[in-house]
This record gives sequence, C-alpha cells and structure tokens, in this order.
Amino acid sequence: MNLEALYYEVKQTMERVDFSKLWPGFVPLKFALYSDSECFFDGQYVEKTDAFLGNTAILYNGEWIAIWYVQEAMDPIVLTSKMVHEMFHGFQQIHNESRFPDELEALYQYRYDAGNLDVKLTENQLLYRLTEQFDADAFEEFCQFRKYRSNAFGYEYHYEASIEQIEGTANFVELNCLKQLSEERFRNKLSYMKENIINPNNLLPVRIVSYDIGALLLLVMNENGIAFDYGFSPIAFSEAMLDDVEEKVCVPKVSTGEQIADYYAKAGEIIDRAISENNLVTDAESDLLGVNVYNAVYYKDHIISQYCVLYGSADEPKVEYGNFVIETKECKKLTKIYRM
Repeated sequence: MNLEALYYEVKQTMERVDFSKLWPGFVPLKFALYSDSECFFDGQYVEKTDAFLGNTAILYNGEWIAIWYVQEAMDPIVLTSKMVHEMFHGFQQIHNESRFPDELEALYQYRYDAGNLDVKLTENQLLYRLTEQFDADAFEEFCQFRKYRSNAFGYEYHYEASIEQIEGTANFVELNCLKQLSEERFRNKLSYMKENIINPNNLLPVRIVSYDIGALLLLVMNENGIAFDYGFSPIAFSEAMLDDVEEKVCVPKVSTGEQIADYYAKAGEIIDRAISENNLVTDAESDLLGVNVYNAVYYKDHIISQYCVLYGSADEPKVEYGNFVIETKECKKLTKIYRM
C-alpha cells in the first residue's frame, strides 16, 4: 500500500467537503495514514511511534491530528469520510469535551440485562420507522421508553448516551460528509445503519451499535426541527432530550435473552481456550491502562481485547499488540495476560 499516494487522494477529496455544513465551528485538522511499518503525515513520511494506535485523534507534536491505520485497500471517498470522523474527535478534544465515558469502568459496570435490552430493541425499531417517515407520536413514545430505561437502568443508559454523544456525533458528521461526496455511498451507509440497529445480534457489545443509534437519532432530530445542543455542555444530548419527558413502561414484544446467552457463551469459550493454552504475556500484577474498547468483552473476571493491551504504570506504560485475554480481579487491575 502506497501511503503517500493514498494520503494525497484523501486530501484532494477532502477539499470538496464543506466542513461548516457538517457541524458548527468544525474545521479540518491535519491527518496521518499509517501501516505496521510506515507513517505518512502532513506531506512526508515520519517515524511511527506508539502514539499511532488504532483509528482516532491523537495529540502529536502539540496539536490534535486524526490518524487511520491502513490495513487494506479502501475506497478513497469512504476513507475520507472516516478521516473526517476522526477529525471530529480532535475537534471534541480541542473544545474540552467532557462527556467521554470511563470505558474501562464500563466494561465492569454495564449489565447486559434483557429487561434493558428488550426495551432498547423496541426503541431501535421505532427509530428505524422514524428514519423512514417521521411521526411526532412515535417520537414521543420513543422518548418515553428511553425515559423509562434512564430511570430503571441509570448506569447503562448514561453509558449509552455518552457513546451516542461522542461517537454518534462523529458518525453523524461522517454520514453527512458522505452525502456531500457521494449520494450513492451516503444511501448505502444509511441503509446499513438502519438495518444494523434493529438486528438483536448487534446489541452486544452495546458500544458499537451506539455509533449508529446516536447518528440516526441526530439525523431524525436535525431533519425534523427538534433542537439539540451543538455545543459542549456536560450533558449528553440524549439525556438532555428527556428533561421534560414522562416515562412510559414498555412491554416489549421482542426478546434478547438468547443473544445475551450466546454472547457470554462465546466469551467463555475464548477465555477457557486462552487459559488452557497458557500463552502468558505476564503474570505480574499491574495497572490495566487500556484495551481496545471498541469491541472488548468482560466476563467472569476476564477481559477479551483484540489488537492491543496497555498495562504497567502511568510512568512506565507497556503496549502489547495482538489478541489477549486479561485476568482482572478488580477494576483496572490485572493479574495475568494471556495471548490468544
């Protein structure tokens, strides 16, 4: 993969994007493309350091930049929209966004409870309908079900709202970037997102589906004149929207119990296999500093992390690349790391 050629193709495509129409005050940031061995940033190859980890925004040489890990050939238009997504995370950081959740804590604390997810799936079905054709009564019912969950499952709803705020807004920006660049790609992504949120298999882990739920909710609100805060208040938009809503107890006609059982059964198999193979990275107790939170799984005192794990201490962090099962007896403390 020629990173330089791809970089300039993305840069040229990005010049067609009107950032002011994506989000008030949003402007493009510098960006880097990197592979396992190379990194191309701001018109030149630079040393690839441990700061280049995942697809995100990082503070690099005193400024926030967007980065993308290039593993395979990508449609330059789609990659441009992805890069704009990551730039938006830099925009959030520049404006001191305070609604980022504690992702490691959430791994331990978020409960996959059918009482919560059954209602959530019902909400998602309503949201799907609202993207097809807006109906004020259906939107009110959607909000009433969410109010019920925010009261009955407070931690879980707050975490979802945080992801909808951080990643949902970035996904909303990405979607509208595609709309400017290619109507066909916009429609394809929109269709995928809508189908994604009503598939019960996609509710676990909840973090991933929240990208699309948040973006679609913003799309519905934006297209139908329902106000939300474009600024950086401490309250997530999907919590603020419930301020004057009365809860309505939902009696779901759907069930997610099977999906929850399968989710944990698969996690158990991965954990058991890693323990039996006993390919230890370390068995020294230390701080758990980070995992790939995108699709990490916590089950019975173990975390499954794909791609990387960060551990050690804040002064001397260590990074291992690969897929891991982490034994952890308490929040943010590990006792063993097994390589899968």
